[in-house]
Amino acid sequence: MKTIAVIGAGTMGAGIAQLAAKYGCEVHLIDVNADLVKRAVESITKRLDRSVEKGKLSTDERDAIAGRISPSDTITGLGNVELAIEAVVENLDVKHKVFKQLEAETPATAILATNTSSLSVTKIAAALSDPARVIGMHFFNPAPVMPLVEIIAGEASDTAHIDAAYDVAGAWGKTPVRAKDTPGFIVNRVARGFYLEALRLLDEGVGSVYEIDSVMKTHGKFRMGPFELMDLVGLDVNFSVSTSVWQQMDKPERLTPHAIQEKLVSDGHLGRKTGRGFYVYEDGGVMPAHTVDRQSFELSPLTANAILAFSYKAGASEANSTEQYIFTRILAAIINEAGIAYGQGVASSDDIDIAMTKGTNYPKGPLEWADEIGHRNVRGALKALGEVAPGRYDAAALFEE
Repeated sequence: MKTIAVIGAGTMGAGIAQLAAKYGCEVHLIDVNADLVKRAVESITKRLDRSVEKGKLSTDERDAIAGRISPSDTITGLGNVELAIEAVVENLDVKHKVFKQLEAETPATAILATNTSSLSVTKIAAALSDPARVIGMHFFNPAPVMPLVEIIAGEASDTAHIDAAYDVAGAWGKTPVRAKDTPGFIVNRVARGFYLEALRLLDEGVGSVYEIDSVMKTHGKFRMGPFELMDLVGLDVNFSVSTSVWQQMDKPERLTPHAIQEKLVSDGHLGRKTGRGFYVYEDGGVMPAHTVDRQSFELSPLTANAILAFSYKAGASEANSTEQYIFTRILAAIINEAGIAYGQGVASSDDIDIAMTKGTNYPKGPLEWADEIGHRNVRGALKALGEVAPGRYDAAALFEE
């Protein structure tokens, strides 16, 4: 595609515009806030300048990329646009307004894509006279760097548009995966266990913020622990996604947002961007900021043996019993949600694994990991953990006998 429009000049919109321009597209970067558009162009220019300094771009390449981006504060003059990508706030009414304007200003053949991370593509498309034009193209932040793009089909989405968007993402150097229009799509749904189980373990006094993060990095080989990652993403953003997914899925217990995170958000402790979240960031140092009310706990022999078998096969054989308990609860929750999503037809097993390794830097895809652990061991761990919280760990059909 030669000409695209990006609506929304925030961090994500600016990143998508830069990416498309890098790969030769003429880009209309649009936002009703003219100052935001100006700042977006300035930030793109700074990133391109840094790439020149690092030897990744020549000055001619930098100038060509920047020259392909045309800023504007109105959704007009889009008669030759082949793809429009919306990246405005996560508000359904606002998105409806944007898409109605795009439907009126772009050719009938143009694909209209939403970068939503948590809203229904089908509901966004419902405002249009031709909902078949609307698809989801969910990029990850920062868009020029993160390799994954989730391509989402709404109920009315034209399959030819889905195929074209998949090809575009690949042509832009990305790894696309296909997903059904369900809450959280793949990544933002399957990743809930990584955060929610960590919060529950902290609340139960099983481990501290630092201990839980260390277990997942040391024994799980995750690049970041759950609390570190929540602080990096922003507790407000993470909590909002958890709440959205939970509500849209009819509030299952396993996906219930946690009160600890809600309290931190209400107190304005949002992570790195405010200098305090689960850690405090001062004078270049990082220290845990959330205390743990440590509690003793006992596991039945059946539960202990199931956790031992799961941990041994999953790569945490060197961990002590408490560490194995932490590790098993978090990883089993991730794997089980992946299994449930697969059973519901959200995506193929390969696409689920690709999404979680490319979108969140997981060391392995959860379903690949489940195969290595053995479905019998996964099922045994989930059944044993059901003693802790009946109903919360009901095994996906994929892992049943």
